[in-house]
Amino acid sequence: MRCVLMLLLLVEVAQAQSVTKLVTREEKIREQMIVISRELGVTCTTCHNVQNFTSDEKQAFKVSREHMKITQMLKDNGFDGKKGPAATCYMCHRGKLSPDFKEPNGSKVH
Repeated sequence: MRCVLMLLLLVEVAQAQSVTKLVTREEKIREQMIVISRELGVTCTTCHNVQNFTSDEKQAFKVSREHMKITQMLKDNGFDGKKGPAATCYMCHRGKLSPDFKEPNGSKVH
């Protein structure tokens, strides 16, 4: 009886920790999304289907996923903010969904 009671208590504690980790992860994701939306000057509906936030049916969602991979690659290779600039969406986008980009004069494709 005592072992069963201990087991039930451990299961409840483990479930509570799992829920806490899940909530904490969700909160971090929401915080990151708020920062990203400000850096791009957009709202959630630009990339997300608000009925299913994990859906990749919108092209903007697919593009943003790839851009997030690029940003992470930059962070992993020195643009982490420790000794210089940190890679963020704002680095290129400057608050606009489509970044201003002008090819330098005389640039040639090799």
